[in-house]
Amino acid sequence: MMNSVLLPFAEGFIATDHTMNDVTAFFKLHNDLDTLRHTLQVAGEATRLAELYGVDPVAAEQAALLHDISNVIPIPNMLEAAEELSISILDEERKYSRIVHQKLSTAMAREIFGIDDEKILFAIECHTTFKPNASLLDRILFVADKISWNLSGEHPYLQVMRTKADGLELDAAILIYLNQVWDQRKRLKLVHPWLISAREQLLGEAELRNRAER
Repeated sequence: MMNSVLLPFAEGFIATDHTMNDVTAFFKLHNDLDTLRHTLQVAGEATRLAELYGVDPVAAEQAALLHDISNVIPIPNMLEAAEELSISILDEERKYSRIVHQKLSTAMAREIFGIDDEKILFAIECHTTFKPNASLLDRILFVADKISWNLSGEHPYLQVMRTKADGLELDAAILIYLNQVWDQRKRLKLVHPWLISAREQLLGEAELRNRAER
């Protein structure tokens, strides 16, 4: 039975076995066309990268289509909704409630859209912050999300990420973003603990590879 906190968002929506159509209908129902446009761009990038890296493109597309599904929940209500869903919330996340949207999207993918593939759910859960010991699907969704952003101004690091990802250097692409966040840490509301740990892990792995190549 669906948790009562999600019932208002599921009202008028009936999931089928076609995630693309379902997600499109869901965002249109909630009049969130901006998130829908971003979602479709991420789905396209995730599918493309999945095929490039030999990952199931259907799983990549599903994870991408559902990664921001919780954007229909108003940001001031996100922490309360997460608590009602018994989602584990870190102390750091309470300082910036928007960050829990990745965990809320995971819960909504499971309860509203009937997704039970843990690989897909795990990828959704860390698509914003990344995490240590990430799977290849986790990495693909993370990169697809970032290179699909339509940001104003110049952001050359995003193009470098795309070039690295297309050149089969996915971890290098991820590190570019993680380093970008780390370099701005004093100006940000939150640098998530998962991101910090994941960055340290990737830096350590890169150092080991460099030593082996010397």
